[in-house]
Amino acid sequence: MKYVCPVCGYKNLEEAAYDESGLASFEICICCGFQFGDDDDVEIEEGVFMDIPETHRLHRKKWIQKGAPVFNTKYYPKELQSNGQVKEQYLTEQLNNINVDYKNF
Repeated sequence: MKYVCPVCGYKNLEEAAYDESGLASFEICICCGFQFGDDDDVEIEEGVFMDIPETHRLHRKKWIQKGAPVFNTKYYPKELQSNGQVKEQYLTEQLNNINVDYKNF
């Protein structure tokens, strides 16, 4: 079974990003490069952490603004990328997997 990345919508994670208890898999998405359990641990101020969905939104926004670069071009399907970036058509489809509008991310 493959799982969907909650950041970019790529449908090929080996494990669920988080288990039923909310524990992170520590897997790195080959599409957006987000590492669950590491990149979602954002401290706003001492002892105060950003909630996980907000870290996903923040990472997604920065990633898209950079042109949606593919983190691991060797393993991400070649037909879905161009010049090391996710093709817009597939980016739109991926984001739809997580109910995010590409034009209003």
